[in-house]
Amino acid sequence: MQALFHSFFADTRTQIALLLVALDLVLGVIAGLVRGQFRLSFVADFARNDLLGKVVPFFGLYAGYLYAKHTDIVIPGLDLDVLMNGAWVLVSAALIGSLLNSLKDLGLLQGLHDSLAGPDPGSPAPQHSQQ
Repeated sequence: MQALFHSFFADTRTQIALLLVALDLVLGVIAGLVRGQFRLSFVADFARNDLLGKVVPFFGLYAGYLYAKHTDIVIPGLDLDVLMNGAWVLVSAALIGSLLNSLKDLGLLQGLHDSLAGPDPGSPAPQHSQQ
């Protein structure tokens, strides 16, 4: 198990994904503080969506890849290496979109269309007290 974790965290794809996650977290917190809308629930939502929803499943595919690298799954030529690389592209695109959204929240990418950097649909709306 230790070799699996070492291999996973030594992989360049994992390092890039974790760098994107860290940058997005920092920029998201800064954007929340600047806009006066920072809440810890956003950090929890971020952890659920980006870490548990993207990085952890990628780890599962990576573990399967290390176990059976070039074993065809259903279609000849479709093995865990192909699936893992496809998942890597999707995870990277999702993390980059989240990072662009954080930059947009900071006011750096105002002209960017919502299809590239729209709001996270899982984020709770800010609550305003009626006082």
